[in-house]
Amino acid sequence: MGLRATGTLRLPVGATTRERIDSTVVALLVVVSIMLALWGVSRFVATRRNAAGISTAMASRALQVGGLATRSAARKAFLRMRQVVATREHKDALEARYHLRTSSEVAAMMGQMKGVFMKLGQIASFARESLPPEARQALETLQKDAPPMAFELVREVVERELGPLAEHFAWFDERPLAAASIGQVHRARLRAADGGTHEREVVVKVQYPGVDEAIRADLRFTQGLTAMGSAFFRNTDTSAMVAELKARLEDELDYLKEAESQQRFAAIWEGHPLIRVPRVHRSHTTARVLTQDYAAGLSFNDFLAVASADEKRLAVRVLNDFVFDSMHFFACFNGDPHPGNYLFHEDGGITFLDFGCVKRFEGPFLAELRALNRAILERDEAAFEACLRATGIVLPGRPYDREASWAFFDYHARPFAKDEVFAFDEAYLREAGDTMKLDNLRRFNLPPDLLLFNRITFGLNAIFERLGAAENFHRLYRRYLYPDEDVAPACATVGVDLPARFLPARAWPVTTATSAGAETLAR
Repeated sequence: MGLRATGTLRLPVGATTRERIDSTVVALLVVVSIMLALWGVSRFVATRRNAAGISTAMASRALQVGGLATRSAARKAFLRMRQVVATREHKDALEARYHLRTSSEVAAMMGQMKGVFMKLGQIASFARESLPPEARQALETLQKDAPPMAFELVREVVERELGPLAEHFAWFDERPLAAASIGQVHRARLRAADGGTHEREVVVKVQYPGVDEAIRADLRFTQGLTAMGSAFFRNTDTSAMVAELKARLEDELDYLKEAESQQRFAAIWEGHPLIRVPRVHRSHTTARVLTQDYAAGLSFNDFLAVASADEKRLAVRVLNDFVFDSMHFFACFNGDPHPGNYLFHEDGGITFLDFGCVKRFEGPFLAELRALNRAILERDEAAFEACLRATGIVLPGRPYDREASWAFFDYHARPFAKDEVFAFDEAYLREAGDTMKLDNLRRFNLPPDLLLFNRITFGLNAIFERLGAAENFHRLYRRYLYPDEDVAPACATVGVDLPARFLPARAWPVTTATSAGAETLAR
């Protein structure tokens, strides 16, 4: 007798409707039983939190995630049962209710857990093409409205790091401006120096007590994914991927490193009329407290609500110059491009915040990346293949599919590949899901540098889509691929008066380190 799969059970082809319903109920009862067990355990361990409300043990955090996943699976099973007898309109309503409830629960859990899980939620919150509207709205709260810690704990951390609060600050707002994945920020005023009267307006970022333990617990869990990843990504050095993730998150835990990165970006962009980076006050900064100048401006969503088309177009160009000039001319970029890290100003300027995840490129990577992109622009398949091998994207002796590889990288280069206007729209962003699917990624050994580059690229693409970006990016990006052409910065092409040092590409300290393979291709 033939068998047919139904849910998780296999029934005879001639099984009656009653038998099918009974089998579904049995399967559902099994799921519910597992769910209740995990829920009970996760609820128990969830109560074991530190004073800041963060569970720091790896087992506790893993069980919370497991409990959430199980509850979501059971809820979906109930949804499917109800949809069997529902009208089309009612099915859609049930589906929307499911996504809303599950997304709200996910956002709440990420906000409470802080650390890696909340950061993942922040990144996902602006990946509009891959989330239902209900999920996106729930996760957007993580950009700045996560549950804060009590002010008593803030005071405790600041005074442990700096000394008595009143000795350093004339005023310190007990209400946080924002609560993020690793810390929260408060407005304050520094006491005037040397008996003066000028009290400087600042914001103070305070790290959650125990968040370092929580993140390291999450990272210990991700280390276990290395072996699993190797089984799925046979052409990829998954240990390097995990090591890169660990290094970036470890950096974010050290506010002294963040202060150093922020000062570097401030020095790069000092004097630019539209790109602004707040000054860091090193005297009031430690590994767990970071003090910087206060900047007032519109949030990303508030800016979108009131900005004209011309104002949005200028914002696209400011973002473009900040990201790509920083990377190609100074070998570094801010790797956390989510909307909560930007403040928009009436004159078209943007203040850039949060330099905890900064990548500094070393060696030949940037030169090789430029050579790869030039090969795509010039439709030179032989040079393209040489670049893949020079960068290690195709490892020696591993299978290589030229057509699939070209399609993969051509997608990423599409905005600037042709000398024509390219519009960032939802259709282009949706393609990212297919491009980055498992079967495609298995083909390559994506170096850690390229993984971080992809992170900022996808984030920037999502922001450009929301800004309605439609430009001839080909002409703008030639600034980096063909520096001898002296292509002007994006801001200058719309009439922004820039100091001379920001203008010619050849005058900037372009990174020239390159491998022999990339040098050959460049010639």
